[in-house]
Amino acid sequence: MAKKSEKNKSVTKPQQPKKSEKNPSISTTRPQARRQSFFSSKMLRLGLKILISTLFCLIVRVIYIHSHLPAQEPRSEGITIVYENFTNQKTWIPESSKIIQEHDEILQINTSTYQLPTVFVSVLVRNKAHTLPYFLRGLEIQDYPKNRIAVTFHVDNTLDESNVVLRLWAEATHKLYHRIKVETGEDTLARTRMWTSEHFAHMIWLRQQQLDAARDSWTDFYFAIDADIVLMEPLTLRHLVEASLAPYKFVPDLRTSLPVIAPLLNCTSSESFSNFWGAMTETGYYRRSENYFEIQQRSQLGIFPVPMVHSAYIVNMHHAAVANLSFDPPPANYDGPLDDLIIFARSAQAGNVQFYIDNTRFFGYFASPVDEQDLDGDGDQIDQWLRRDKEMFVHLRLQAAIDLEDRMRVLPSPYLKEIADAQLPENSKLGFDEIYYVNLERRADRRLRTEYFLEQLGIDAVRVNAVDGRNLDAEKLKEYGVKQLEGYEDPYHKRSLKYGEIGCFLSHYKIWQDMLEHGYKRILVLEDDVRFVPGFVRELNEVVLEADTHKPEWELLYIGRKRMSKNETRVPGTRKLAYPDYTYWTLGYVLKTSGAEKLIKQDPLKKMVAVDEYLPIMFNRHPRQSWLDKFGPRNLVALSAEPLLVEPQHYIGEKNYVSDTEASRVIESLTRKPNEL
Repeated sequence: MAKKSEKNKSVTKPQQPKKSEKNPSISTTRPQARRQSFFSSKMLRLGLKILISTLFCLIVRVIYIHSHLPAQEPRSEGITIVYENFTNQKTWIPESSKIIQEHDEILQINTSTYQLPTVFVSVLVRNKAHTLPYFLRGLEIQDYPKNRIAVTFHVDNTLDESNVVLRLWAEATHKLYHRIKVETGEDTLARTRMWTSEHFAHMIWLRQQQLDAARDSWTDFYFAIDADIVLMEPLTLRHLVEASLAPYKFVPDLRTSLPVIAPLLNCTSSESFSNFWGAMTETGYYRRSENYFEIQQRSQLGIFPVPMVHSAYIVNMHHAAVANLSFDPPPANYDGPLDDLIIFARSAQAGNVQFYIDNTRFFGYFASPVDEQDLDGDGDQIDQWLRRDKEMFVHLRLQAAIDLEDRMRVLPSPYLKEIADAQLPENSKLGFDEIYYVNLERRADRRLRTEYFLEQLGIDAVRVNAVDGRNLDAEKLKEYGVKQLEGYEDPYHKRSLKYGEIGCFLSHYKIWQDMLEHGYKRILVLEDDVRFVPGFVRELNEVVLEADTHKPEWELLYIGRKRMSKNETRVPGTRKLAYPDYTYWTLGYVLKTSGAEKLIKQDPLKKMVAVDEYLPIMFNRHPRQSWLDKFGPRNLVALSAEPLLVEPQHYIGEKNYVSDTEASRVIESLTRKPNEL
C-alpha cells in the first residue's frame, strides 16, 4: 500500500499558479516549498512506520518472553531461527604458545598468526528446560574464541519450555558466537513409551542431519554434546582440539592426529557408569574391558582407544578416515540393534576410525540416563520420565557440591538465572510440623552446603546449633547432669565416651525437648553431613505414606543409618520399609510425639551412651544385654526406609572425611574420677 500511495503522488500534477499572481519571488519559491512539504510528509510517514514496527516488535517480544509461563502441549512449529555474527573479528592470539601448534605431521600452524580451528557444536534438545541453564553455562565458560564457534540446537517433540530457554539465551549471546541456530522441528512422535523403535529411528535421522550440516559448513571440528552435560573445565574444548591434533603431547606413543576423541565425564549417580565402552561384543552390545575401571576411576591417566564413546565427543573433520562416518545409512550388512550409538560405533569400525577417551582432566558431569524401573508409576510414561530426569539433575548439582567441596558449584548461565531460580521447588515442611538440621557453629562450610541442598530440594528447615564437644569439660557435664552409663565402653574402640559423642547426644536431646515443648506431632531430623538420594523428597513422602498405611503405630523411622545386622526383615506389604536391627548413626530420622516422650522419659543424660547406641536400646535391638537391662520399657516402635534415603557424604578413609565426634577427646582424659561421670 505504501508503494501504491507514493506512485499516486508522483503522477499528481502540481497546482498551477493563478494568472493574477505576478510576484516573481512567489512563483520562484513555490517548487521549493512543495519539495519541503513532500519530504516532510514522507519523513513523517516513515517515522510512523518505524514507530509502529518498533511497538509491534516490543509486543511480540513481551508475548514471546512470557509464553513459557503456561504449560502447553507441544505444537509442530518447524521454525529455524539463525543468529549470525558478521562482525569482523581480530585475529585471535592465544595466551600460550603451547596451544595448537601443529595440525598433524604435515601442516604446521603458527598460533601467533593463525586463528584456532572452527568448531561446529551440535546439541539435540528434548525436554531439557531444567538442564539447559546449567548446560549453557558450560559452553559460556569455555576458554575458546567464541567467534570460532557455531552452535546448532535442534528442538522437537518437547513438552517443556526448552525452546523458550534457548531463544532467550541465543538473543543474549549471539553477538559473541559466529552463529547460533535454533531449529524447532515438528512434533511427530507418539506420546507413549519413551524409547520405542520410532524414537530410535528419529534420533538416528537427527544425528545424521547434524553431521551432514557440519560437513556442509566446512568446519574444522564437529563437537556433539548432549543437552544435560555440565562442563566444569573451561579448557575442555581447547584441550580436545589440541589432543586431537597433537596427541603426542599427552601420550608420546600417539604420533598422528586422532579422528574422534571424547572427554571422560563423571556420572554423579553411579560409581561405574561412564560415557564410553571398554569393549563391545560381536553383536554390538556392551562388554566390560579389563582396564575399564582403571580408565573410569582415573587410576591410569591417558588417552585410550575404545570402541564406543557417547554424550560428548569431538570429530576432526580434516581426518581422512571420518569421511565415511555415518548414522544413516548404517554400514553395509549391519544387522545390529536400532540404536544411534551402536550404529555410529559400527560405522567407525567399518571405516577404520578409532574412537578415543581422554581422562587426563576432570571435564564435568552427567547424570545417568533414566531407567524404566526407576519410574514412579504416576501418570503416563513421558511425564514419569521427565519427572525422574529432573530429580537426577538436581541430584547432580548436590553431588557436585560434595565432590568439589564447594570450590566449584554447578551454576546456571547468568543470562538464565531467573529461569533457573523459578525452576526450584517452593520451600515447604514436606508435611512435617518441623524439620531440623544439626550443625556446629564452627562448621560454617557444612551449614552453607546444607542450606544449598535444602534450597535445591525445596525443604524449609531450621538450624539447631549443635553442642560442641570442644566446649565441654567435666564441669559442663555436671551442669548438664550428664553421667556415663556404668560399665559403658565403645563396642569397637573399647573406650569411654568422647566429648564429641556427648555433644551429639545433647544436640539430639535438645530437638526432642523442642518437639514436645511446641506440641509437634512429627518431625524430621537431619545431620549436616548427609548425601541425599535422587528424588529424595518424593521417596520420603512414599516411605512415610507406607509407614502410615501398613504400620500406623510407628514412632521412629530411620531414613539414614549404618546397618549392623543382616537379619532385618521387610515390613509385610511394603516395598520400601524394613524392621531395623542393631544400627549405628543418626544421619536422618522421622520422630513422632510418642517416640520423643519415650526417649526423654528414660532420663538418658544420667546414664548416657552414644545416641546411636541409645536408639537401638529403646527398640530392644541392642546386642549388649547389660546395657538393655538399664533401660525400660524398651518398646519404641521403629521402622527404617529400605533402601535408605540419606548416607554420609564421606566414609572413613576417603578424601575430605572428617568426624567431629571421633576427633574429640575421651572424657577420662580430663577427669581424675571418671566413675563420678
